Amino acid sequence: MEYFDFIIVSVSLVPAAQGLSVLRSLRILRVVSVAPRLRRVVEGFITALPGMASVFLLMGIIFYIGSVMATKLFGADFPEWFGTLGRSSYSLFQIMTLESWSMGIVRPVMELFPYAWMFFVPFIMVITFAVVNLLVGLIVNSMQDAHSEEADQKTDSYRDEVLERLKAIEARINTDR
Repeated sequence: MEYFDFIIVSVSLVPAAQGLSVLRSLRILRVVSVAPRLRRVVEGFITALPGMASVFLLMGIIFYIGSVMATKLFGADFPEWFGTLGRSSYSLFQIMTLESWSMGIVRPVMELFPYAWMFFVPFIMVITFAVVNLLVGLIVNSMQDAHSEEADQKTDSYRDEVLERLKAIEARINTDR
C-alpha cells in the first residue's frame, strides 16, 4: 500500500501533470485493505473481470453491428443521432441505458419509419436485458464464490482445531491408562 501512495503522490507532484493531482483522491482506496467485507467485494469484482471482458467483447460486437445497421437505416433522415458510426453508437448506448430512449429517439424515428420497432425492440431485449444481466450474473457468481471460499477456509481451520483437540484428549486417555 505504501507503493500505491508513493506512486499517486509522485505523479501528482510532477509539474507537467497538473491535471493528474486529482489522483491523490485515489488514496481513499486504502479503506479497501482495512475493511474485510469491502475487500471481499473488490476481490469478487476482480475475479469476475476475465468473464466480463468476454461479455464486453460480445457487447461491442453487437453494438458495432447495431451501429452499422442504424447508420444505414436512419442516418440520412436523423443525422444528429445516426449520421455517423460514432453518433449511432452513442445513440444506441443511450437506448441501452433506457435514458429517454422512447420519447427522445425511438418515437421520432418511428414517426418516419413505422417498422423501426423491429430494430429497436430486439436491440433492447438483447443488450439491455440479456447482456447486461450476464454482467450482473458474473459479478454475483464471483462474489458468491469468494464468500464460499472464505467459508470453506473457516470450516477447514475449525476442523483442524477440533482434530488437534481430539488428538490431545486421546493422548491424555492413553497416558492415564
